[in-house]
Amino acid sequence: MFNKSEKHNPNYLASIVKIESFRPHSNADKLKVTSLFGNNVITGINAENGIYCYFPLECAISNEFLSYTNSFRDKDLNRIKEQKGLFEENSRVKAVKLRGEKSEGYIVPVSQLESFAEDVLNQKIEITEKYVGSDFDLFFEHSICKKYIPKGMRNSGEAGKKKTRGNVKKYASRLVENQFNFHQDTSHLKREMHRVSPDDYISVTEKLHGCNFIVSNVLVKRKLSLVDRVSKFFRANVAETEYGMLYSSRAVIKNSVMDDGKENNNFYDTDVWKIVADKIFPSLAKGISVVGEIVGYTPSGQYIQKGYDYNCSSGNLDFWIFKVTHTSACGKVYVFNHRETVDFCQKFNFKMPQTHYYGKAKDYFPEISVENHWHDNFLQKMIDVHLEKKCTICTNDVWAEGVILRKDSPFEWDAFKLKSFNFLEGESKQLDSGEVDIETAESSQTE
Repeated sequence: MFNKSEKHNPNYLASIVKIESFRPHSNADKLKVTSLFGNNVITGINAENGIYCYFPLECAISNEFLSYTNSFRDKDLNRIKEQKGLFEENSRVKAVKLRGEKSEGYIVPVSQLESFAEDVLNQKIEITEKYVGSDFDLFFEHSICKKYIPKGMRNSGEAGKKKTRGNVKKYASRLVENQFNFHQDTSHLKREMHRVSPDDYISVTEKLHGCNFIVSNVLVKRKLSLVDRVSKFFRANVAETEYGMLYSSRAVIKNSVMDDGKENNNFYDTDVWKIVADKIFPSLAKGISVVGEIVGYTPSGQYIQKGYDYNCSSGNLDFWIFKVTHTSACGKVYVFNHRETVDFCQKFNFKMPQTHYYGKAKDYFPEISVENHWHDNFLQKMIDVHLEKKCTICTNDVWAEGVILRKDSPFEWDAFKLKSFNFLEGESKQLDSGEVDIETAESSQTE
C-alpha cells in the first residue's frame, strides 16, 4: 500500500513516523511543536504521541486527501463546507514561520489515512508500528504527494519553449548506451543522517544557488559518410563511435542529435549551458564528465537565480564544478573523490565551491562523543555551524543556501544537502509571487 512511483523524487516522499514527544509552542497557546528528521514541525494543541504521516517541504499533497480531511483554507474545496484548514489551492507544504517559530513540514495522524483509504479508495488498512519508516508517494496507487510545480508551469511547455511549425526534420541521436549520465537528485541530510558513519571520509562544501550543468567528453555515434556506409555494407570494419561533447542542464541533454549545430530540447533562446560547455570541453580528457552550477546572469541580463549575482556583473555568468567522473568505453563510471576533484579544478583553473572540511566525520566535531547519540548531535552541530548565514560571495544581500556533505565513494555520488531555513522561506515566497527561475521552469517540462 505504501509504494514509490517510477519517477519519484526522494526529497518529496511522505513518511510514516512515530512521534514520542511534543513541546508547547513558544508563542501560541493552541499550537504544539515536534522534531522530525531535524525539522521543526508545528501542529494543533490536541496532537498526542503516536503514529503520523509526515509530508516534507515543497511537496504538493493530494487534493483529494486535503479535501477529505477538510484542510483547505477555502471552505468550498473541503468535504465538510463548514470546516476550514490551512492549505491554499496549490496544496503545497511551505516553509513559514508561525508566531515566531519555524514550520518545516506537515503531519497528520495515520487515522486520517486509514479513513481516506476506506471511504475514498475502497481499501481497508490499519497502520501500525510495523509501517513506521515507510517512505512513499503512492498510497494504494493513489498519488498522495509529489514535488510542487507552479501552476503556470505544469505540462505547459510554454516557458520560453521554442516552437516549430510544419514538417519537422528528425535527426539521429548521438547517444551511446551507458556513456552519458545525468546527475541524480541529492537527498536531504536531515533525512539521511543515519547513512553517515563516524569513520566515513567526508567533505563539507558550500552549496551554490544556480542552475545545474553537465559537460562530458564521452563516446558518441559518428555521422557516417557515404564511403563509411558503403564500406559497412560490404562488412568492412568501420568505427561507428568517437569521443565528443555532450552537455546538459539538470534533466535535458542539449546536443543529443547527429547534425552539427542542430540541437534539440532547448527551451530558451539563451543557452547558458552551451556557453559553459564551450569553455570547459577543451580541458576534458576522453571519458571525463564534470557537473556544476551556473550562476550570475544570462547574456540578456536575467538572473540565473533572482538576487544571487555571485559577484558577476549584469550579462555575465560564472560556473563552479563540484563533481568529476570518468566513464570507460564499456560504461563503467568512476567518481573522483573530493581531493581528486580539488586537484582537477586547480589543474585547469576551474572554480570549486568552498571546502569547509575534509576528513573523517568523527574528527570534524571531535568534542561530540561517538558513543552517545552521535548522529543527532553531529546533525545539530552542522546546523549550528553552517546554516542561517548570508552569502559571502554575492554582492547582493542574500541568504546562503547551505552546504553539501559528501562521503568519498569511487563508484557512486553519495552526498546530502543541508539547507538554511531562511533560504527555504525566501524560496517559498518567490514561488508564491509567481517568479520561476530558469532551472525550475525547464525541469517542470520533464516532470
